[in-house]
Amino acid sequence: MSGAGFEELSRAHERTKADLARATRELRELIGIGVRLAAERDTDALLDLILTTARAITWSDAGSLYLVDTDATGARWLRSALVQNDSLPVAVKEHVILIGPQSVPGYAAQSGEVINLPDAYAPPTGSPFTIDRTLDRETGYRAKSMLVVPMMTPKGEVLGVLQLLNRKPDRGRRFGSLDDISRDAVPFSARSQDLAMALAAQGAVALENSRLYAELRTALARVEESQQRVIRSERLRALGEMAGGVAHDFNNVLAVVVGRAQLLQRQIDVPDLRRQLKIIEHVAQDGAQTVRRIQEFARMRRTRPWQQVDVTEVVREVVEAARPRWSDQAQARAVTYTMRLDLGPVPPVTGDPAELRETFLNLLFNALDAMPQGGSVTFSTGVDGDRVACVVADTGVGMSEAVRQRCFEPFFTTKAEHGTGLGLSIAYGIVTRHGGEIEAWSRPGEGSRFTVRLPTGAEIPPAPPAPPVPRADRSARILVVEDDPAVREVLVDVLGGQGHEVVACADGASALAHVDGPAFDLALVDLSMPGLSGWEVAKGVRAAQPNVPIALVTGWGDQVDFEEARARGIDYLMAKPFDVDDMTRLVAGVLAREPSDGR
Repeated sequence: MSGAGFEELSRAHERTKADLARATRELRELIGIGVRLAAERDTDALLDLILTTARAITWSDAGSLYLVDTDATGARWLRSALVQNDSLPVAVKEHVILIGPQSVPGYAAQSGEVINLPDAYAPPTGSPFTIDRTLDRETGYRAKSMLVVPMMTPKGEVLGVLQLLNRKPDRGRRFGSLDDISRDAVPFSARSQDLAMALAAQGAVALENSRLYAELRTALARVEESQQRVIRSERLRALGEMAGGVAHDFNNVLAVVVGRAQLLQRQIDVPDLRRQLKIIEHVAQDGAQTVRRIQEFARMRRTRPWQQVDVTEVVREVVEAARPRWSDQAQARAVTYTMRLDLGPVPPVTGDPAELRETFLNLLFNALDAMPQGGSVTFSTGVDGDRVACVVADTGVGMSEAVRQRCFEPFFTTKAEHGTGLGLSIAYGIVTRHGGEIEAWSRPGEGSRFTVRLPTGAEIPPAPPAPPVPRADRSARILVVEDDPAVREVLVDVLGGQGHEVVACADGASALAHVDGPAFDLALVDLSMPGLSGWEVAKGVRAAQPNVPIALVTGWGDQVDFEEARARGIDYLMAKPFDVDDMTRLVAGVLAREPSDGR
């Protein structure tokens, strides 16, 4: 071999070594890039990593990354997700490109082909795509050499398009003008194209993983929220059962206090004593109202006939009813509240307007309590699918996530001695009874937002007016079955004082021993008793005297379903603590045999 041949072979060997070293270096870079891409879960950071790396390994002056989007009509578009440029301060607004031959990126997304153009303004004759110069005109840039690579998953799905512009003659070069670009930008080499294709494939897999990861996180968040709702419901149910038992005992006590106070007022003519008895009666009635509020969050059924309710009208009534709190009293404390109403037209819902007023009043008071130095409360209504949505938002102190998770629990409060912890739990119970849902969003320092969604309802005809109850014109023989001696004595005194014959029994067994004798005009039966329950006593009374009206007198309040009670032989329900006048009207109605719904 001659000396010249040996030198040529030596040079070829050195070039091969250099190419191998470069290929090894590029392979290592691609492996490192793949590792970084696989580890990145934040989509924005991932997109930036893909485009920055693609430009670095191909020596691109500028680049864009497009993602495939599908609109509501099913049309597919490319949305610009990221734009970068080294040489010129190019400001590019987010824009969309229709997938198709109207542009190079659109054609690449449609066909899955790689497009490598030495000069984008002089495409080969017969090219299946059109050059769109709109962005160049808007930005003052010049796209000369262009490499467009679809980002395709192994399954063949195009997730986006990588567009690289104006390859530099050397890595550190910057173009200072359009003339520099026209003169010095060089075509993308086959090696640059291979590197860009490898990176695009890795990027597509990373994007797919990022999308699946985001979907998984969203699904997990929905599952966790669903679990929290189930746990909250079960906790409320358990606490409701406990509170119901306590309320039953309190109602028995309050029945005695109210009954005795009313009886004494009828027997005493001393004004000062009557005034003090009236105070006792009012305080006991307030206690009964508190007990009913405790029972509210546990009661899962309606207790009054429902009607068509305009939620926007309910909101207006609540805001006006609370005006002394958020306006007059606030001004006296030098505090200013702004009340905003954004009430869109909504269809009516079926429900109890009084309960819905209480719900929104509780939400309003909760918002005001969260803004001790003043702030803004916004009520907004609208339609959300087949439901009416009402949002109550405030600019208050907000809640931590731990507090938000517990805010609907009864007796949980952050207001110390100024709160009972019942307002939001009562609202939760009411909304649930109406077949709706209530959600809370809050962040410390950013305020809170409560969203109530209620199902729309069919039209309900107005209820006929209740017929007047005549006064009793004769005495009756009444069976009283009550295990609490104080309550039993009150009933004996009330009914006996009106001239009725009362047979009082402390338990079900002794009561059933009397039903084989003379007929009764009415049986008043307690529900919860040791031995035989009220249901069993009513069954025995009905078997012995089929025509006797039976009233269930119970401290469980309206938690007893009247339709179920009627099916078990009950004609009337009387909740404790009962009012003497209500008991009088009940007996009068029974004696007059007037029709009644038992309430």
